[in-house]
Amino acid sequence: MKITEVALEDIKSYEGRTVVPIEGGVTAILGENGAGKSTIQEAIGFALFDSLPFNNKDFVREGASSGTVEVTFVQETAKGQQRFRVTRSAGRSNYGVHRYDSEGDEWIDQDIDSKSQLIKWLCARFDVEDKEELQSLWESCIGVPQTRFLSDFADNPKPRKEKFDALLNLDAYEESWDRLKDIPAAIEQEEQKLREEIAGLTSTVQDLPDKRAKAELLADEVASIEAEIERKTDDLIEKETEHEELEAVQDEIDSLEQEVRSQEQEIEATERELETAEKELRAAQKAQEKCEENREGYRQHEEASERLDELEERENERDTLAERKDEQKQEVSSVEFEVNQLEDDLETLQSAQETLEEREDEKQRYEELDEKINSLQQREGEVKELQERIDDLAGDISEKQEKVESLEAKVEAIEEEWEATTRPGELDEKINERKARRQQLKNERERLEEQLERLRDTDVDAPCPTCDRPLKEEHRSDAIDQREERIEDIDTERKELSEELSDLRDRREEARNVKQRADKLPVHREKIESLEGEIEALQSEKSETEKTLEELEEELAELPELEAERDELQEAYDEYETAEFRVQEHADVPDELEEKRAELDAANSKLEDINDELAEYEGLDEKLAEVKETLEKTESAYQTYIKHEQQASQVEERQQAVNETEEELAELEDALEETKAELEETKAAFDEERLQALESDIEDIKGEIERAKGSLEEKRENLSETREEIQRLETALEERQEKLQQLKELKADHQFAEWVRENVREAGPKMREIITDRIGARANELFRTIRGASAETLEWTSDYEIVVHDADVKKSFSTLSGGEKMAAALAVRLAILEQLASVGVAFLDEPTANLDRQKKRNLVSQLKQLDSFEQLTVISHDETFDSMTDYTISVTKDRQTSEVTVN
Repeated sequence: MKITEVALEDIKSYEGRTVVPIEGGVTAILGENGAGKSTIQEAIGFALFDSLPFNNKDFVREGASSGTVEVTFVQETAKGQQRFRVTRSAGRSNYGVHRYDSEGDEWIDQDIDSKSQLIKWLCARFDVEDKEELQSLWESCIGVPQTRFLSDFADNPKPRKEKFDALLNLDAYEESWDRLKDIPAAIEQEEQKLREEIAGLTSTVQDLPDKRAKAELLADEVASIEAEIERKTDDLIEKETEHEELEAVQDEIDSLEQEVRSQEQEIEATERELETAEKELRAAQKAQEKCEENREGYRQHEEASERLDELEERENERDTLAERKDEQKQEVSSVEFEVNQLEDDLETLQSAQETLEEREDEKQRYEELDEKINSLQQREGEVKELQERIDDLAGDISEKQEKVESLEAKVEAIEEEWEATTRPGELDEKINERKARRQQLKNERERLEEQLERLRDTDVDAPCPTCDRPLKEEHRSDAIDQREERIEDIDTERKELSEELSDLRDRREEARNVKQRADKLPVHREKIESLEGEIEALQSEKSETEKTLEELEEELAELPELEAERDELQEAYDEYETAEFRVQEHADVPDELEEKRAELDAANSKLEDINDELAEYEGLDEKLAEVKETLEKTESAYQTYIKHEQQASQVEERQQAVNETEEELAELEDALEETKAELEETKAAFDEERLQALESDIEDIKGEIERAKGSLEEKRENLSETREEIQRLETALEERQEKLQQLKELKADHQFAEWVRENVREAGPKMREIITDRIGARANELFRTIRGASAETLEWTSDYEIVVHDADVKKSFSTLSGGEKMAAALAVRLAILEQLASVGVAFLDEPTANLDRQKKRNLVSQLKQLDSFEQLTVISHDETFDSMTDYTISVTKDRQTSEVTVN
């Protein structure tokens, strides 16, 4: 829901009609104390929730007889978003609800003209059961008055519980009685199942302490072996380092010996390589001589080979043309066949066209008959429908005639009753006369009582308080008797007047009821005229339908004759249909035939062109034979040249290789002498006995380490297995603990279910605790944000008491400062509103009392983040809200009249 406008007319300090527009988001209504801010909130509570904290008459502006409130709001309904305006007056009975029609741009009256009807409509709008819930929704939730904002929390536990229990609807749990009767037995079965499972798990985990002790012992042994391995490993590394150094010397000796052998072998290889290079040089020189002898034959063979490639390419071109010639011949034959086929189709087309001309008239007559027959056959079902419609119309006419007779009788009865009834205005005059007479008697009686009091208090011989004559005892006694007698007469007459007034009021109420019925006579007469018009229209329709039925039956009588004529024309119609199909099928044949004949001419022309191209290749075979003969004659010289060409080209290269090999051989012989000298020097520095001693020590240490590792691996496996077993047992132990907790919870549930079964009405406290915990958690977030103090936390207890914890100090609501009280009450109110106010609107009257500027900003920030509300309105005299909220309404008061300014 969203309130869009509040209009006040002669309400408290609002003179005339004042319109207050209200936007969404957070709105501030600002003004000095007494300016009329709270009146806007009170007007909404009065109009929409039947809530006013004082008498209705006190809501009317002084000097005015009555005042009126109009509240306009929009609400999501099953029909989409709708806009309503609720009107209610104070000082007189005036109620109304209108709905805005956007299509017609008008307000439509919802026919609500009494308080009970308005309350019922509002309860339906806000989804509450009755007037009490409607008022409670406003007074305890949406629009909490300023006087109750803090006092509800400061009350004693009992009244506090009554207020918030009603607000949170915690008295609704009696309905759970029937639904809970089977729960205790089901819980007991689950408890028994859990006990059996727990017993099995208890047996399983009994070896867990022994397993843990074994794991601890194995862990110590593993640690000891690991330390021993680490020590031996350090010793091994030290000896291996020395061993590696001696091995490096030995490796260097082996390397030098190997290098000597390698250099000796390389010298031998180089000598052989030199011999080979000299041999290859001689062979290359001989190949060079062979190439010179066969150079001319090689040239002739190369030229003939190039000429053969050219002639073979032309041979391929000629063969391709020959293949194209064969393909073109096939195409010519194919097109000739298609031309013949199209010529046959042309004859078929001409024959079908002649048939169409011959059968055209018979075909048209057949179609006319067929269409008419089908139309009549389709209308055969209309006969029954028309007859049923005639019967329905007759029934409707009879029913409406009965309604007309009933309404005419009702109108006649109301007219007779109204004629026999005294008019309410006349009875009003009589009532006013008697009320005036009773007031006169009341005034006279008060005057007489005053005179009696004075007469009784005045001394004898003093002036008479009524006539100023000397007061004698007899005169005073007579005057008192006269006035007492007159008072008795007045009382008697006033009693008679009261009885007459009661009777007149009853008669007036009855007369008003009769008048209400009489006022509706135009509506009844209009209804009669409407029904008579409907009867006339129905009778007209019935006559038309009967006429249509008669005409249809006459037309259906011709159906057999028409069907016989159509059957005689069936053969001619079939011939026409066949011919029409042939014409459609061969409609394109003339054009296609012309195209195919042109295509045939083109194909023949293309075949002639191919024959002309082939003529250019005459004599090609003789040229090919001549070239092949030349290739055969020069083949031997060509092969000899090719065979020795590469070797002949290597003479210079081979000479250079011989020279380089001779130089390399000399260098190798010098390097061999240097290596032998280095080898003798290295052998002198090597200690072979120390190397063998180190090898023996290293083997011994490695054996010890391997044996320790074997033992370590075994211990680790045992430790791992033991730990896995411990993990399994601990898992079983955790499962046992979980099931013990489940059993504990089930026992609690069982006790709770039994307790609910015995007295379900006492379920409220449990639910109260749950609800207050949930609301309290949200209220704590809001409180800490508003206060800006991370050390403070708020708790809303299950008896609805607010408690603030500041470090280790626990403070009750009554001991809080003014600012703490307001922040705490605000936090709880907002948390309740957020969860319970489904209408999406809330009003906070002076919520910032005792709050500093930063805490006000914190409050507004929180209000803007409350997504549950379309509108939150803050009423305050603090002008600082003007810059904090989304929208501001300023209220000022001048000469006892409130004025509204919108910013």
